[in-house]
Amino acid sequence: MMSLQSQRFVKRPARGFTLLEVLIAMVIFGTTVAFLLRNINGQQRAHSDVAIRTTAHWVAMYKMAETRMDGKWPSIGVTRGDMEMRDHKWFWLQTVSKTSEKKLRQITIEVRLEESDELPATRFEGFIASKDK
Repeated sequence: MMSLQSQRFVKRPARGFTLLEVLIAMVIFGTTVAFLLRNINGQQRAHSDVAIRTTAHWVAMYKMAETRMDGKWPSIGVTRGDMEMRDHKWFWLQTVSKTSEKKLRQITIEVRLEESDELPATRFEGFIASKDK
């Protein structure tokens, strides 16, 4: 039988992680976190883009409805303006053009988030018929 003092110095198998195992676990964890953050960032950008396009489409539909309800035969040409919607100023460009039908006009409305934006957030096209017989 061993004495109490000799039991203290008995070699036991090591428990815990080696430095290499800890480093590998940190690399796996870091890679996973980086992937998740990139994925979340992409989803946030997509959500923001959808919100911008949806609101721009509402502005274009509102402008088209306003033109139709005006009751006047729209003049051929380009008009510009802005409109407040969802706490932001939106910039629209309306182009009225002839069609092959004399009593039909094509209306194209482009809406931009900023007036200096090269590409519109949305483009909406419609037609208005003359009420004259």
